[in-house]
Amino acid sequence: MPERGWPERFRVNIHTNSESSIGYTVVTWLSPEKAIAIAVAAHVARHQPESGPMGIHDVEVTDLGPVDRSADGAMLMDQSDLSDRMEF
Repeated sequence: MPERGWPERFRVNIHTNSESSIGYTVVTWLSPEKAIAIAVAAHVARHQPESGPMGIHDVEVTDLGPVDRSADGAMLMDQSDLSDRMEF
């Protein structure tokens, strides 16, 4: 999967079996599918859902656009952004 020229920020909403929705903001150089994989891994690690009420029923992803740049050209990532450390 080719890298983008600059990382994108995605909003991944995970809809659970209990009909709640949990949002994760993900930064990746790759695709929306990679953003989903990162968010699902974080959800499973945090909630250990298996098939209970926190189990994943559905997922939706929205591309929020490129990550902002600082005045010196560095990426401006929020502390709450999820990412794959192997990409950065």
